[in-house]
Amino acid sequence: MNPIPGHSELEALVGMLDETDTEIYQTLKDALFSIGEEALPYLEKARLQKSGSLWQNRMDALISELQVEIACKKLSAWKGEASPNLLKGFYLLSSAFYSDLPWERVCSEFNRLHGDCWFTTGTTDSLSRKLALFNNFFFNQCGFRLGTKIVSDYNFADFFLPNLLNLRQGNDRSLALAYQYLAERNGLPVFLLNLPVVNLLACTSDVESVSKDDIRYCIDITHQGSIINRTAVEPVFSQQKQIQICNTVQALQDFTRLLNYIVAARETNPLRKQAVKKLHDCLGASSDNFPMSGIPLSDKDNLF
Repeated sequence: MNPIPGHSELEALVGMLDETDTEIYQTLKDALFSIGEEALPYLEKARLQKSGSLWQNRMDALISELQVEIACKKLSAWKGEASPNLLKGFYLLSSAFYSDLPWERVCSEFNRLHGDCWFTTGTTDSLSRKLALFNNFFFNQCGFRLGTKIVSDYNFADFFLPNLLNLRQGNDRSLALAYQYLAERNGLPVFLLNLPVVNLLACTSDVESVSKDDIRYCIDITHQGSIINRTAVEPVFSQQKQIQICNTVQALQDFTRLLNYIVAARETNPLRKQAVKKLHDCLGASSDNFPMSGIPLSDKDNLF
């Protein structure tokens, strides 16, 4: 591994990025990207030191691309951990586009919510009662709400953590990730199901039960976490043999798989499309059982 250049060498390297020769520019870019995260502050500082459309456009593109590279590297390490933390994975994915969100703030806020929730749900041993109390805490006390519904609306920001933290708003899939994380922190055995567009969570018998046969309730995020008894969804489970409970890594893979599909279909910014695809490829596919292609994005597209 090559040593990271010192302060003056990095400044000099970044200062040459207005090079008009494409081969030289590519060599400079490759050198910076090989340095990785340490180069990012120099690019952000340099963006303010020169004017001109070429310089500004290059700096913006390089900073965005490097943020995605950094996120991919960290996500690859995250999914290889013995016990990946779902919130940390969601944060790393969000950091590819919102690098100014500090991890410390995310941790602090969700730790506070966990503590408040523990006092709310710790008053009963009944699983159904705990779920009802948790739903009230998540949607009413915390104020989490559905901003956009994936099958009918598109808001890129609603997929990520800053909207959840700042506005208490997300789409059905980002809300599902936050719901799953907080529920599990509070001992509720809640897991994402690998459905293509419908966003249901499964509540199993206990945290060690990760089989479809162990599902006792389903939770509909799009309707304020309404609880559906197993008997009501049994016909769908019988017909859809591919339905599985997602573990932590699979939940984020499934989220990114859907994000990639939605962005490819609806996003107008080609750089954003490329970035999302790169993140999707980095995390890997959760399952090919439910192919996304050919799924119509409308409110009529509902398995239930």
